Amino acid sequence: MMKLWFKSGVPWIWLNAAAVSISLIMIVGVLGLVTVRGVGHFWPHKVTRFSYQEENKEPQIIIGEKVDSSVTPAAMAKSTGFKMADNEDTLVQHLIKTGNRDVTGSDFRWIQERNVKEHSDPADMMVVERREWGNFYGQLLEVKEALAIFKEIAHLEKKEIGAINYALERLRLKQRKLELKNSLDDAAKQQIATEKAGYEAEYKQYQTQLAELYQKIRRVSLVAKTESGSTLEIPLSKVVRAFQPNAMSVFDKIAHYGTKVAEFVTDDPREANTEGGIFPAIFGTIMMVMIMSVIVAPFGVIAAVYLREYAKQGFTTRLIRIAVNNLAGVPSVVYGVFGLGFFVYILGGNIDQLFFPESAPAPVFGTPGLLWASITLALLTLPVVIVSTEEGLARIPSSIREGS
Repeated sequence: MMKLWFKSGVPWIWLNAAAVSISLIMIVGVLGLVTVRGVGHFWPHKVTRFSYQEENKEPQIIIGEKVDSSVTPAAMAKSTGFKMADNEDTLVQHLIKTGNRDVTGSDFRWIQERNVKEHSDPADMMVVERREWGNFYGQLLEVKEALAIFKEIAHLEKKEIGAINYALERLRLKQRKLELKNSLDDAAKQQIATEKAGYEAEYKQYQTQLAELYQKIRRVSLVAKTESGSTLEIPLSKVVRAFQPNAMSVFDKIAHYGTKVAEFVTDDPREANTEGGIFPAIFGTIMMVMIMSVIVAPFGVIAAVYLREYAKQGFTTRLIRIAVNNLAGVPSVVYGVFGLGFFVYILGGNIDQLFFPESAPAPVFGTPGLLWASITLALLTLPVVIVSTEEGLARIPSSIREGS
């Protein structure tokens, strides 16, 4: 009976089902772990004030968020150089995010629980998210002046002045193009000079406004006290937000959490991609996939339908099918090197020489960009789409195919 049961193939079906189930459970577990740890990152955590004193050292105050804890057996702690008393079985340590990198030189530090004399969560503890130097932890003393001018500065720099710089660059390219064609006569020079003078006049006006705003924003600052008791003045232009997590209610924390998630999805990165948002990455990925899909979907499906339904099944068709199958197994890094060499340097470089000589030596198409990345990804995906579509067509019963 057992032999017949094995020959029937039922055990292998159950074994395959068990393997698939275990794989799904592991995938769901990993995704759940990433979600829990990632989602919790945006929740405002309590800021604790520790009264800390190490052996034979002066007492000190440490302020920060408790990030992690570790428990080390006494024997292992002794072997790594820690002094352990006879009645101590374990060494408990806490990783504290202290921030204030511009003051202390580091963002984190480990403390030993046995050296903590007292700890509390004062309501006046403040967290300041900064555009530089990471978070600041301390107590707010005063706000010298409050002016909502940072957005106005950003608007002038990115929109108004950015548009003028773009227009001036277009004028420069226009002049260079006329020079290459030997068509730069006095009338063209006068027209370009007039337009340039107008843009430069606008630029000076915006620069004057910007200088005034920067003078104002230098007077806008937060004065806070660090854990060592010293005061630190933080310009408001460097502040993203300031809040007191220990004094926040549940609804305040939920609102703060929503703001942080929205910032993560819609804002630009800062602090060398360690803070801020991931909007450029999301936008670039979506656009690249959309362009790739527009290229791959029609060509891949049409090629598969032709190979399966219309092409004469001879030597040439078999050769093409073998080539497509081989291309489907080529590593992605090979496609990347090919895309860089062919699309960027050869194709893009020749396009620049033919159509944009005035931009030299700055490349227009001869540089890595979204278009070349999408086409390279389309080349990588096209063989897979052809093979998958052709296999799907091959599985259609003859009765359904003839009936259609």
